[in-house]
Amino acid sequence: GVVASTIRDYSRGARRILQWARQRHRRVQTLRGRDVLAFIEELAGARPTRCWRNRLTSHTRLFLRFLRWEGLLENDLASAVPKLRFWRLATVPRHLSWGSVRRLVDGIDTSTPTGKRDKAVLLLIAILGMRGEEVRTLELKHVAWRAGEIRLPRTKTQRAKTLPLPREVGAALADYVLHGRPQSSSTVVVLRHAAPRSALSHPASVSQIVKRCLGRARIVAPGRPGVHLLRHSLATRMVNTGVPIKQIADVLGHRSINTTAIYTKVDMVSLGEVALPFPGEKPPR
Repeated sequence: GVVASTIRDYSRGARRILQWARQRHRRVQTLRGRDVLAFIEELAGARPTRCWRNRLTSHTRLFLRFLRWEGLLENDLASAVPKLRFWRLATVPRHLSWGSVRRLVDGIDTSTPTGKRDKAVLLLIAILGMRGEEVRTLELKHVAWRAGEIRLPRTKTQRAKTLPLPREVGAALADYVLHGRPQSSSTVVVLRHAAPRSALSHPASVSQIVKRCLGRARIVAPGRPGVHLLRHSLATRMVNTGVPIKQIADVLGHRSINTTAIYTKVDMVSLGEVALPFPGEKPPR
C-alpha cells in the first residue's frame, strides 16, 4: 500500500543487508542477533548522520520482519535491531527567508521553456507545499482550472488532497503547459526537456531542479538544497504569520500534528513574547 518511491527505498535497505551477508559468506537464514548488531554498528558509522541511522535501522527492522513472516527466519531478529538514541524537536528546521524565496522564483528566466517549467515547479512547492513526488507525478487531469483547484488522488499518506490554485501558481502553470511544455503523449504535467521527452523518472529530479535554481540565483542554502528546504520555508512563514499549526499540517500533508510541531520553534514572534529577561536586567515597565 505504499508509494513507489517508498518501495524503492525499502528495496535498497533489503539489498544492503543481503550484500553485507554475502560478503561474509553467510546466508540470510543463518543470521543471528549478533550478526544484526555487527551490521548496524558497521554501517551506522559509515555515514554518522541522524537521518542515515534512522533509515538504516528502520529498513533493517522492516526487512527482518518480512523474512520472519515469509518463514525464512526461525527467530524474530527484528527485535535485535537497536533503537538509536534520538531526541525529537532537538533541531530547528533549516529554511530560507521569504525574501530569498521570492528572489529565487522571480529570478528565473521564463523566456525559455525550461525556465517556464522551473518557475511552475518552484511555485507548486513554495506556495502550495507540494512534495517532490506529488509535483513529479502531477497529471493534467488533476488540475481543475475552472474550479481553481489541484486535486491529488493519492499522496504520501495514501489520502486524496485538494489544494487551492492561487492566481500566481495558476498563471505560471498555464504558461508552461501552453507555451513551454514539450509535445508528448504523457499526461504528466512536468516533463523532461531533453530527449527522451517524458516524465521525470528519478525520485530526486524535482530536488535537482530546486538545487539548480538556487545555484543560478546564487542563494546559499542553509541546509540540504531541495524540495524540503522550500517546504520548511513555507511552514516557517506560515507560523510567523499566525497560521494555526493544524492548518500548516494540512497544507504540508502531515498525518500527525506532532510531525508539524517542530515548526513552533521558529515562531520568533510568539517566542519573543514569552522570553524571560536576561539575568540582572531590569524588566521593562
